[in-house]
Amino acid sequence: MKRSLIGLLAVTGIAAIAAVFILRGEKFETAIQFAGNGFKSLKCNDIEILKDGEFRVQSVTLKRADGSIYQGSTDGPVEVDPALHRLTKRLPWGTINVEYGASGNQVSLAITTSNASKSETIQGVHYEPFTLRFPSKVVQYDGSTPLLAHSVGDVAVVKVTYGSSSLAIVNADVDKPLMIGFPWAMDRPANMIFPLSVHTGTVANYPDSYPIINRPIPPSGTDQYHILLRFGPGKASELDLARDAYENFGKAFPPRINWPDRRPIGVVFLASIPQDWPGNPRGWFGDPRINLSGPSGRTVFRERLLARADDSIAILRSMHAQGVIMWDIEGQERQSTIGFVGDPRKVNDLAPEMADVVDLYMSRFRDAGLRIGVCVRPQQLIVAPGGRSAKQVPVDDAVKLLIEKIRYAKDRWGISLAYVASNTDAKDVNPMDAAILRTVADAFPDVLLIPERSNLAYYAFSAPYHELRQGYVSTPESVRAAYAKAFTLIYTADGPIDLYRKSLASAVKRGDVLMYRTWYADPQNEKLKTLTTP
Repeated sequence: MKRSLIGLLAVTGIAAIAAVFILRGEKFETAIQFAGNGFKSLKCNDIEILKDGEFRVQSVTLKRADGSIYQGSTDGPVEVDPALHRLTKRLPWGTINVEYGASGNQVSLAITTSNASKSETIQGVHYEPFTLRFPSKVVQYDGSTPLLAHSVGDVAVVKVTYGSSSLAIVNADVDKPLMIGFPWAMDRPANMIFPLSVHTGTVANYPDSYPIINRPIPPSGTDQYHILLRFGPGKASELDLARDAYENFGKAFPPRINWPDRRPIGVVFLASIPQDWPGNPRGWFGDPRINLSGPSGRTVFRERLLARADDSIAILRSMHAQGVIMWDIEGQERQSTIGFVGDPRKVNDLAPEMADVVDLYMSRFRDAGLRIGVCVRPQQLIVAPGGRSAKQVPVDDAVKLLIEKIRYAKDRWGISLAYVASNTDAKDVNPMDAAILRTVADAFPDVLLIPERSNLAYYAFSAPYHELRQGYVSTPESVRAAYAKAFTLIYTADGPIDLYRKSLASAVKRGDVLMYRTWYADPQNEKLKTLTTP
């Protein structure tokens, strides 16, 4: 890669910046121009891609001192300083300053929002700094799905390809939440004209699945967003255009995980969802015929459970496993409505037949030299009086609840593995704030956390869970750019092992951990042995 010096031109009131950059053997020269009334040109390799340089304020949400919310004005006068490549927009609630720059294959925007109020908070802003017209159709846009990315626990990068070129939109402030990208094409189905969107808070007509960008600006406060546009060849990867953003993320949120053992981990499901089985209401062993009530039923349960332990241990040893996770030691009664219980503290109350033998059952694995683990959830199970119904309820302090659950299982059985199920926020489907699980991980440095949902930030302190049957075969290169020693637990059950054998072998060599069924002799396990045998 080679950069040129930045050149500054001033001609009859028009100011321009131009620079050259070499990427993958191809030259990229960006140039921007300003005139007295605004941003006039954005070129890459002398090809104009700016359709409209007007800086649009789509919405501003303000919060009064009494807590009420209202929409601020979006109209106001604009001042432009062509020599400084600066645009200033003044509104009743404050000021927006935008500084533009160009260097090599990059165009930059520094957007500063100043809150002029002495008592009101800016809860969210939605800006469209300009609109681009690509010279050909954007490949990644399917006509409906927004091309947006957020930096809530992740790096916000949106890469698009058009013709033989590509462009990445990057949030340079990797430690601050923001959403950027192209929400839609304005010329469907040609799909060449896109407004650039930058927002905090929420946007009413964007999908509800997007997280809330919580970045308020207090009274008399300011905030600044740094957005980069990076051009490259069509074959350039996201990492080619934004590797430094991932590396900076890893520096901003340093890795804390220390788990050198990368042998596989087994999974045990002791029950299945019962279909109105009076003698086996918790679905143990998936057997509708057994009757586990009364003393004789307890004896039957004990014998079958310990026999299952011995069978599982034999499978684990044959697979050279480091340990096993017990997913459902509380049984699966009401599983169809509450999901997995995820609370080892309740095993005695919810599964009295298990309470009498669970300590012995766990000790069998521990005495065999295996790590053991359980499933925990950041929600609290509430069972109605008489056991008529139950529900999982979000709590105000998820850190405290998770620590209590893991502490109980650690003190009672000596666990060192914890699968964290349903770690989503109460109001959306996104992973809960990584800081919650990071605090839990700090409380148990000798316990490997395996979260069901994750983003980039989770890899700093845990081994996120993914499934082969969903096409996940290794830790992404973007994650490794941030965390060189990051690894994923890949659940292989029912996945196309033969199709992905080479990819899985490579993943294991690079430190990923395979997870498999171990409560019975799954034929798939034989296919994994060549990948997991030292």
